[in-house]
Amino acid sequence: MDDNRDKRDQNEGEGSKTADKKYREAATGFAKRTDTEQAGRQAESEVEERKGEFEQAEKTGRSHSKGELPNDLDGSDFDRD
Repeated sequence: MDDNRDKRDQNEGEGSKTADKKYREAATGFAKRTDTEQAGRQAESEVEERKGEFEQAEKTGRSHSKGELPNDLDGSDFDRD
């Protein structure tokens, strides 16, 4: 094994500090250059407009569940307000 391997190539495993730092930098940059309240309202509007599509995607995702929890398959574990 090459002991001089660049640190960027090393697997940090779960809880990667490098990935965390990149995520936080990207999220901060997004928040600084974007009207996040407007983006949230726009996302909410899109969800309402495409509600059937989102519900079908959720149903498809839940159909792949092993059903370990009682409400995994039917979706009654949360409100849809």
